[in-house]
Amino acid sequence: MRLFLKIIGVFFLLLVVALGGLAISMRANLPDTTFDARVRPAGQSGNEEPPILIFGATRNTGLNVAKILVGRGDRVTAFVRSTSNRAELEKLGVDIVVGDAMDMDTVRAAMASREYRAVLTTIGCLPCEPPVDYQGNANIIKAAGEAGIGRFVLVTSIGTGDSYEAAPALSRRVLAKTLPLKTQAEEELRASGLEYTIIRPGGLRSGHRTGNGVLSEDRDTFGFIFREDLAELIVAVLDDDRAIGKTFAAVDANRKWPWSNE
Repeated sequence: MRLFLKIIGVFFLLLVVALGGLAISMRANLPDTTFDARVRPAGQSGNEEPPILIFGATRNTGLNVAKILVGRGDRVTAFVRSTSNRAELEKLGVDIVVGDAMDMDTVRAAMASREYRAVLTTIGCLPCEPPVDYQGNANIIKAAGEAGIGRFVLVTSIGTGDSYEAAPALSRRVLAKTLPLKTQAEEELRASGLEYTIIRPGGLRSGHRTGNGVLSEDRDTFGFIFREDLAELIVAVLDDDRAIGKTFAAVDANRKWPWSNE
């Protein structure tokens, strides 16, 4: 009996040590230097300009971006699958084109349907088969180039490309299949000749904005960010030509742990 209790005790001790190590590994590594993207002053964007085409606009970050753009008077077109829930987009009054990012013909048709000021893609799916993280984004990148749409913003994640070591070991394990695909998509975009910006958010959370979202070119950056704050950073990058050709990490400057603001 004593031996059994000792074994149980050792087991729980190891469990506590492991959980403690896991918690420590999730601590943010916040950047010392940031990029202050400049949002256009009111009245300098709106209905007189071509729309922005968003892939992934039906929910989460893409939907938040659409809300910000529409709220300030910009025109938005959302590319959605036939099975997607369009209710929130219909409330916003955005234009909708139907297709599938994995179907190149429908992506080309969307690009050719009108003139666009920029393309934004937030698509990616951990459990999806086939995964869209590379091929879907590659189709969008190629079609944008063919259509002559210069400005392109791609959202991936911290842990892709040269930021691999910045992501916690747990994140790298969970995203083991998707990080290489996201990395391929980034490489495709850099080689495309488009005026690109890549944004790699840290751990994404749902909730109201804090206003503390920052961008950094520091490849060691890791942290967490609410989707509403990320959406604001995306809009700022779309407005600021100084962001062209850059790859940023996006984190909340005040959030050191996923479960608190400190």
